[in-house]
Amino acid sequence: MQPVVMSDRNKALLHAVPKVFGIDCHTYCVRHIRENFVTVAAKYDYRKEATKDLLKEMLNWVAYAASEAEYRLAMDELRKFRRELVVWVERNEPERWAQSKFKKDS
Repeated sequence: MQPVVMSDRNKALLHAVPKVFGIDCHTYCVRHIRENFVTVAAKYDYRKEATKDLLKEMLNWVAYAASEAEYRLAMDELRKFRRELVVWVERNEPERWAQSKFKKDS
């Protein structure tokens, strides 16, 4: 059984983990993804704590969706809120951190 390595997307780890363990064994920490997501959302003037909490909840729904259908539903809800945030999610390798996308058996 191969281990799964979770990282914060540190550049050195992004380079080293696939060489040692293979790309399929590398997942990204959802907490760090969420922090980056909220930082990006602030650029769209979402700075109030209540809005940040809502955004975190929306990203959690995306990250912890158990099925592809649930993932699509979560992304649709996020799209209704702000389309640019969906683009951000799609560009940040959800297959490395979203439960329904990360296919490595544990």
